[in-house]
Amino acid sequence: MKRERKQPPPLPVAPARFRLIRIKQDPLRAIVQRFVLATLLLLIVTFITYFGRKGYVDNEHPDQLLTFIDSLYYATVTITTTGYGDIVPVTQSARLVTTLVVTPIRVLFIVLLVGTTLQVLAEQSRFQFRLRRWQRDLKDHVVICGFGIKGKSALEYIQSHNEEIEAVVIDESDDALEDANRLGLNGISGKSYDRPILDAARVMTAKYVIVGLSSDEQAILTVLRVRELNESAKIVASCKEESNVELLHSSGADEVIVSSSSAGRILGMAAETPEAARVVNDLLTFGDGLDINERLIRTDGESIERNEGETPIAVIRGKEVLRPGDEACLNLRAGDQVIYIDQTDSEESETPTKA
Repeated sequence: MKRERKQPPPLPVAPARFRLIRIKQDPLRAIVQRFVLATLLLLIVTFITYFGRKGYVDNEHPDQLLTFIDSLYYATVTITTTGYGDIVPVTQSARLVTTLVVTPIRVLFIVLLVGTTLQVLAEQSRFQFRLRRWQRDLKDHVVICGFGIKGKSALEYIQSHNEEIEAVVIDESDDALEDANRLGLNGISGKSYDRPILDAARVMTAKYVIVGLSSDEQAILTVLRVRELNESAKIVASCKEESNVELLHSSGADEVIVSSSSAGRILGMAAETPEAARVVNDLLTFGDGLDINERLIRTDGESIERNEGETPIAVIRGKEVLRPGDEACLNLRAGDQVIYIDQTDSEESETPTKA
């Protein structure tokens, strides 16, 4: 019984939508180089024939010497192995040159054409293989929906805590995807709320999904679709209008940041209390002065203060936010999250769970 060969599953979107990091030379550049070399070989045979035209005979005009056009024509039909036989070498020297020079050039020309075709096919096959392997290995990664200023900043902060985490960018802008490639990230061109695009980014196995789109409507649709595909991923979204915060939460977002109002509050703080605004800005800049981190309480009764240089400012218990002075903070429970200001050296401090 003949065994059927198992075919790989089809890709969720067209390969042209993927913007993988380039490894080697652009195939188009290689084709141009080969075209230039093939043209050079053709001209070499043309000039050999033209300068030795006394050794060739044109059966249509046996009494006339070959023109440059005749030489170009002969070189073309010879080097491509067409060989109509209307122009032939007749002297011993012309036949010797054809045997020792033109024939090797003809073989090289054929190898060049076949090699170009094989290279293009090999590049396509290699891309398909690399794409499937990349998708297969994607797990616990970050999906960035919208690679503008918000998306870049969010990814920078996440990677500053976990350098090994992989990220996939979804954006409709080719410029944004090129920026992602320059930063060593793979990208997918398309709308972040389209299921095939999210499937291509393997959102079902993602750990974090950052939604930093310019439109609140698109952000809501994206959060709804992501939560439909992945129930456990941490979804963080930004929006422009405060009226959309609850809608994003109900759509499945774990955290919602109102970018316009947050920036407005900091601007107002900078005008009224500039020093306080400077501290807030410092806290928001990772690795520069003060940092905000969090750590997980693993056992009941653990102390809120653990390491020198850490200043607790809040405790998160479920949906409740507790202050360090609250009586409930005297008896911490396993699962509580301690939010603290980190003033320690980054090399000496413990790696935070998130921020």
